[in-house]
Amino acid sequence: MAKPEIVASLDMGSGKVTCILAAHDPDAGKVRIISGATAPCKGLKGGVVVSIPETAKAVAMAMEEAEEKSGEVIREVLMGVRGTHISTYNNRGAYNIARTDREITADDVSSVIENAKAIPISNDRDILHVVPQGFSLDRQKGVPNPVGMEGSLLEVGVHIVTVSNSHINNLTRAVAQAGFRVVDTVYSLLALGEVVVSPEEKDLGCLLIDIGDQSVSIGSYYEGSIRFSRELGIGGYHITRDIAYALHTSMSAAQAIKEGHGAALSSLVDDEGTIGVVGLDGRNKREIKPRELLDYVQPRVEEIYGKINDSLQNCNYAFPGGAVLTGGGSLLRGMPEAAEQVLELRQSRLGHPRPDFVDGPPEYLTPEYTTAVAIACYPFIKPWPGDAGSGGAASVGGLFRRVKRVLQNMI
Repeated sequence: MAKPEIVASLDMGSGKVTCILAAHDPDAGKVRIISGATAPCKGLKGGVVVSIPETAKAVAMAMEEAEEKSGEVIREVLMGVRGTHISTYNNRGAYNIARTDREITADDVSSVIENAKAIPISNDRDILHVVPQGFSLDRQKGVPNPVGMEGSLLEVGVHIVTVSNSHINNLTRAVAQAGFRVVDTVYSLLALGEVVVSPEEKDLGCLLIDIGDQSVSIGSYYEGSIRFSRELGIGGYHITRDIAYALHTSMSAAQAIKEGHGAALSSLVDDEGTIGVVGLDGRNKREIKPRELLDYVQPRVEEIYGKINDSLQNCNYAFPGGAVLTGGGSLLRGMPEAAEQVLELRQSRLGHPRPDFVDGPPEYLTPEYTTAVAIACYPFIKPWPGDAGSGGAASVGGLFRRVKRVLQNMI
């Protein structure tokens, strides 16, 4: 049996770079995680490059560690992007079937999607994805895949993702400077939705919240498709900074305090005991009560969820399926419960890669790696019913050609 080829993904996040090496196991019908690594990055801020050399150094560090763990040599990567430079829109398109047989073909589906993506955008932006939300045939809604059916008027609703081409080019240059070639770029939120949100949650209506270090990605699903998405310029970093400023300590010490003692809700705070705080000079250690730490953490958590709630005022969907939380910021104790309270949801949970789809060492199935895992899985996911992909690949070259063809069909 031929050795499965490796897919490498890069999550260009907020203040760090995370990579995953994975391969498809057709016998098990799963994507198997082989190795991964993460590296701090001073060259990224909110998913945007502020220093190409620093970003390249972080990419090289993460990729080399993952290569060393796996014994593989990687040349090409899938790159996931996020950040406030991303804008999304919903639009509709229509296409008349003039042929006498009126049978809908894959070319007709491509044509109606092409019509739907005809939106005015500035020269400094590119369309990254056009995701069909559902088709209508002769005004009949709810058609998942019209190919092979008969009709005169084909319509589609789409979710369009646009990006700043300069930001994407800077990310690509940083990856190239590290010695790797970007073969495709993926909006991280879309990949996450396919890996951590169940089909039942998507059908019922749910909210996906990815809390990064300096940005939050939100996506709304209903009737099986994404209906709304938004990027917010706030995240876990802002909680850490508040702690550092209030306690006059370093960011690294504040991060450790947040991870070890932080909580989003007062009901989770123990009134007993104390928390040691080291001054900026590395000395002058003092003690604070856990309740005092809550005073610095809780207002920022409420602000994060408040901004999410404000953004959802433009989203005309309910969320009976609750919320799915991912990202490092979701690990703060009480974040799911805080989401339920502030967003008035009946339930929320932490999102993990679906076990029926992803397999691998537990260390790579944690929120820290979930986005990179989702990006690595993206080539094997059928982004919409018209995807003719087989769900696997015999070679990495064939895999990436297939991914490129699928994405080209989507946009």
